[in-house]
Amino acid sequence: MKKFIFMALAMFMLSAAAQQVETRPFNIRYIDEDRLFQQYVVAQQFFQLQDKLKKEFQAADKKKHDQIETFYNQVQTKHKNGQYKTQKAFEADQKKLEQMQTNAQKDMEAMRERMEQQLNQEQRKLANEIDLFLTDFAISNDYDAILRKESAMFINPRWDVTDQVAEGLNARYNAQHAPTQYGKPEVDGAATGEQAAQDAAPVQPLQEK
Repeated sequence: MKKFIFMALAMFMLSAAAQQVETRPFNIRYIDEDRLFQQYVVAQQFFQLQDKLKKEFQAADKKKHDQIETFYNQVQTKHKNGQYKTQKAFEADQKKLEQMQTNAQKDMEAMRERMEQQLNQEQRKLANEIDLFLTDFAISNDYDAILRKESAMFINPRWDVTDQVAEGLNARYNAQHAPTQYGKPEVDGAATGEQAAQDAAPVQPLQEK
């Protein structure tokens, strides 16, 4: 009899728990990734690095192009003025010119590969930092999901938490890179870790209509 009562009570509790899960409103928010990148200091640093590497590549490519063009003009001038005493000397310079072009192509390909590796590494690091913070932020605010605006056909602007996320990310970054005194960061009003996510202004839960 006691066993039957216990089983009945357990079934009732499971049923109540299931009903509570079913009736609980789905608490969802979203971020505008483009706007987040505009506000987050680490994202801006990534774009600055991207621009810097692009300019360095263009400068290196131009320098090699100018060197090859200069030597080509020298060869042409010497040939036109009859300054090559032998055909062998002319062919040697032509071969040198071809080698310069081959080396330049290899050097630029290697440089491009190094830059792409660096950017990919920094991009993965940036994405990982954002994902980790979003996890803390969602847990701290009891959100069931945080979506990217870019992946939705339509989402109500009232559920936008981009500004709060950017504020929390920047607070975490400032705390990690603040000057230290006696081993402790000196940051006014900045929080770290989960605290940064908790301190970001929460939005009222989404209610079913």
